[in-house]
This record gives sequence, C-alpha cells and structure tokens, in this order.
Amino acid sequence: MPPPIRRRDGPGVLLVDDDLRVTGDTATAERWLATLLPPSPDRTAVPAVVFNVAAQLLAVERGVDEHPAAARVHLAHGRWITARAARLHAADGSAPIAVTMDETTPLERLEVFTRAFGLSPRETTLVGLLAGGLDTNAVADRLGVSPLTVQDHLKSVFDRTGSRNRRSLLSRALGVGSS
Repeated sequence: MPPPIRRRDGPGVLLVDDDLRVTGDTATAERWLATLLPPSPDRTAVPAVVFNVAAQLLAVERGVDEHPAAARVHLAHGRWITARAARLHAADGSAPIAVTMDETTPLERLEVFTRAFGLSPRETTLVGLLAGGLDTNAVADRLGVSPLTVQDHLKSVFDRTGSRNRRSLLSRALGVGSS
C-alpha cells in the first residue's frame, strides 16, 4: 500500500481514455486513490470521482453539458480533495484525459462553505474579506458601510454557520487551524 498523502506531495495525475479506462498514473495519484478509497486485495481502487470528472469532460466536449469537469470530495478531519479533468494532446497523436487530484485550496473551500450555508452574496463577500485578513473597519471601508453594519452582517453569518467567533468561522471555512 502506498504511503499516506501529505500536503506537500502536490497533485496526482491519472490518464484515462475515452472509454473511461485508467491507462496510467503517477505515484502521488496512487496515494490519493488510496486516501479516497482504500484498496482491497481483489480490486484496484479507483473512486467514482475520477470517472465522474472524466465523463463530465467528455460531456463538455460533445456539447451535452457546459459545467466544468471538476468535483470536490470531502475526506475525514476537514480535508477536501479537488479532482479536475483536461484533455492532453501528446506528440504521438493520442489525446488521453488527465485527471488531477489535489488538496482543495482554502479559496475553493470558502466557496463550498458559503454555498453550503446559503450565505447571501454580501455575507459571502464579508467572509472573503475576513479570510483576506481585513479587520472590521477595513471591511466597512471596502463595502461602503459602517462598522456596525459589518458587525450586524457578521452576527448573521455566525448564526447561520453555527460559529461563535471569527476564528472558528474562518477555521471552518478555510480548513485551517482548529475551531
């Protein structure tokens, strides 16, 4: 079994053909696969997300759908993985699909978090500005509102997300630190 994935390992890459058969991978991809779906002795572990993003790319190429060929998968302990598919064009004329798997970035996590809690566009902007390190006064200046209005929006965000303070809110939203 491959060693566990570490943040510094970077993306794993699988090559998939148009019939959705895995034709190659990197060592890091094997570790990502084992993290997503621990292998059993009688089968090779390839989680559905690999096939889903590759199939979505095919759908985009055929004009069936226009959504991006990407998906996020939640792991234990607040970790997320993002899988993406793109078409390669090799010198030999082949054109396999490359599926990458990597740790979801804090910005991508922020998007998932705000959508999951149904935050309004204004509340989403507020959380994004806080994630960027701005304090109440700087957020107020950026939004063109008073600091008291920022505090009111923040209270609403705390209520909707079940957070008690900015630190726990950002920890949960960005997947860093402890909440």
